[in-house]
Amino acid sequence: MSAAAARRVAILAVGDELVAGQQLDTNSAWLAQALAPLGFEVASVTLLGDEREALVARLGDLVAEHALVVLTGGLGPTLDDLTRFAVADCCGVELERDEAVVAGIRERFAQAGRDCPEANARQALLPRGGSWLENELGTAPGFRLRHPGGAWIVCLPGPPRELQGIFEERLAPWLVGAFPGARPASLAQFFLYGLPESEFAERVGDWMARDADPRIGVCASGRVLKVRFEGRGERVAFEQRVVEFRARFGQAIYSEEHPTTAEALAHELLVRGVTCACAESCTGGEIASRLVAVPGISAVFLEGLVTYSNEAKVRRLGVEPELLERFGAVSPEVAAAMAAGAAASSGARLGISTTGVAGPEGGTPEKPVGLVHVGVSLDGEVRTAELRLPPRGRALIRDWAATSACALALRALAARA
Repeated sequence: MSAAAARRVAILAVGDELVAGQQLDTNSAWLAQALAPLGFEVASVTLLGDEREALVARLGDLVAEHALVVLTGGLGPTLDDLTRFAVADCCGVELERDEAVVAGIRERFAQAGRDCPEANARQALLPRGGSWLENELGTAPGFRLRHPGGAWIVCLPGPPRELQGIFEERLAPWLVGAFPGARPASLAQFFLYGLPESEFAERVGDWMARDADPRIGVCASGRVLKVRFEGRGERVAFEQRVVEFRARFGQAIYSEEHPTTAEALAHELLVRGVTCACAESCTGGEIASRLVAVPGISAVFLEGLVTYSNEAKVRRLGVEPELLERFGAVSPEVAAAMAAGAAASSGARLGISTTGVAGPEGGTPEKPVGLVHVGVSLDGEVRTAELRLPPRGRALIRDWAATSACALALRALAARA
């Protein structure tokens, strides 16, 4: 097997609820990201329902093309949990009941003050020749088994917390030893704001060619681009490309670590010791909610005000009534006054504001749905930005406005560096 083939991985997520869209498959994305630093490349991801014959057939195809196949889900105690049966069929072996695992499951139930249903004994069935992957967070252990053709099959439970625990504690250390030819990839990531994906593609050019090393991938979400570097060649060439990328896209990069503008802003506030307050109208507390989701933010985040009415803007933020009468609530002048008022009323160094038309109604030819003004006041210096967002729904406008407000605040902080 070539070096490239020796690190090819297939992920097979099992469950009727996944195929029906009743539950999102977050495990596959997590596994792909966790496997990359170990030197593996996920070549395919498949969703299949709880059909034994279909699972056996698909497994047969995957083990013929990949060095490692990872299955998630289908290890529970119910009759539709068929993963272990399908794996045994694919490998041509019987299932054997492990009484030590049965005892462990019963003990877990006893500690919780409950009787153990006999159905849970199904979770102690292991394909002959397999090895358990202990699950310290649930009753379904994972297992690994080598297919007669040489590929390894790994089965992990569906609950994300259990899957991640087994991977980090049991599976990852084993993979490093079992696949010595898998060379860890060089990885880097960048998060960009305000750059359209089409413009990014033009500027990045042939760096994104499929045969380029490092390989560059991009994912667009809202007004943010996540760019991922994966290098398989020399480390020096990888680092040089990273340096070149920073130089080419420096103005748009807001973080190399934090996925959202709110997380990046919270990090900068904490590192710099800059206090912050928000005055929100159209975003209705969305910015404050994102910031307080970050652990430790209480050290710098002072307060958030949802000043939805004009009266609240005047009473809570000190916005002059004349500004509202002359320019209207949705204006750069009012956004600036709101940001300055948030900082002044709370004593914060940084004030952030939003005011706009989130829709679906309320727009005019002059101020259409999707028009949002953002204000940032840092140590008394105020800047504003106008957003013309597509009218694709109230939730999306509010989401993008909050993302943009945090990005503007980040740029204000960066200008003080």
